[in-house]
Amino acid sequence: MNPFYITGDIPDKYFCDREKETEWLLNKVKNRAHILLTSPRRMGKTQLIYHLYETPEVKNQYYTFYTDIFPTTSLHEMVLLLSKEIYRVLVPRGKAALDRFLASLHSLKGSFGYDPVTGAPSFDVKLGDIHSPALTLEEIFNYLENADRPCIFAIDEFQQITHFPEKNVEALLRSYVQHTNNCLFIYAGSNRHILENMFHSPAKPFYNSTEQLYLDRIPREKYISFAQRMFSEGGITLSIEAATYAYDTFEGHTYYVHNLFHNAFSFAQGKKIISVDDMKSVLLNLLEEKRHSFSSLMNQLNYQQKEIIIALAKDGKATGLTSAAFIKKHALKSPSSVQFAISTLLDKQIVTYENEGRSKWFMISDRFLSEWIRNTY
Repeated sequence: MNPFYITGDIPDKYFCDREKETEWLLNKVKNRAHILLTSPRRMGKTQLIYHLYETPEVKNQYYTFYTDIFPTTSLHEMVLLLSKEIYRVLVPRGKAALDRFLASLHSLKGSFGYDPVTGAPSFDVKLGDIHSPALTLEEIFNYLENADRPCIFAIDEFQQITHFPEKNVEALLRSYVQHTNNCLFIYAGSNRHILENMFHSPAKPFYNSTEQLYLDRIPREKYISFAQRMFSEGGITLSIEAATYAYDTFEGHTYYVHNLFHNAFSFAQGKKIISVDDMKSVLLNLLEEKRHSFSSLMNQLNYQQKEIIIALAKDGKATGLTSAAFIKKHALKSPSSVQFAISTLLDKQIVTYENEGRSKWFMISDRFLSEWIRNTY
């Protein structure tokens, strides 16, 4: 079995490191603090949340919920996802736990219940059934406050609420959260410039309401040691050069390093050792598989945006994008055109950034895309 999981829940044996982060999260949960969890996309936020949920201290004491609201475009949709997630978690808990929740949703009473023949619970709520999302949201919070055990609710890509057409969604949610004593919230997301404004600006409803954890890279030596152990248990030797190449190519960015190890493990069947040349071949094959979708994305960008991401791919990451030196190096048009293009690319999450000291370092969010551009242009 391939030990490098890239989908689904990761069993503890195959979960790499994150010991300090898990301990930090447990400490905040024990001390009843809401949490803001940020990181670049695909650094492992979701898996860390599920890892937290599987710890005995949480699993045996809390109801744990997780919802990714990235695909939502309105409060209606978010309320639907929240209610479905609570229902999904409570069904295996038995009739008493489920009845408590169903009894709370007065606004949706006609859309759920029990099958009259089998007695099985049914929850057939559709988007059109939610006529008053604010009312249904209030009922959800009433349930969370009165549930028969404490709750933890993780809402991923939380910044999405800033794009909803309904007014004052942040203020509405904050008003419910601050009066809820039985549920802790984990607000997670990858769009740092929006999330930091939501939680760090004194003018915003969620200002100063959380403890924050920024999820950074797993240290190189721990990741390489883990990877070599996983390959060794499969009867394969992963050379230190190959492991280092995988880590350094993506600067330890969890999803991309893990994906490369996953494919290298598959590639290795019948081989006794994986060399750095093998790892390079695996990466080239991966990029070729993604060529069509990457080409399609590039065709959707205007000329200035395309220039910027090519420049970022060539540099790997860069700061001072409007400086004369950066513009001259990459033959860009002007500081204003660069600024406008970067702003658009950040909003689309094609580009992200990291703070290092007082500098912002910009890079392409999808590291496979960055590698493909570097090889193509």
